[in-house]
Amino acid sequence: MPQIKSRKKDLRQARARRQHNLSIKRAYKSAVRAARERGLPEAPEVGAAYKALDKAAKTNVLHPRAAARRKSRLMRRLNRAES
Repeated sequence: MPQIKSRKKDLRQARARRQHNLSIKRAYKSAVRAARERGLPEAPEVGAAYKALDKAAKTNVLHPRAAARRKSRLMRRLNRAES
């Protein structure tokens, strides 16, 4: 446990950031899972997954290229399943 006042504040901020980041991470993971289960590229769940991944990239929870890669893999998987 930190003794210095500024370190205590850092710890509080880090805990709050962690909670926020985890909620965004859970949101995009569940959105991608829902889109995969639906299995159709034109399903509304795919749009929700894209939106969640973009938000995670925008807030630096996920690297922008990692988000793009996940979106690409999701669509490739859904298109393969459809045909």
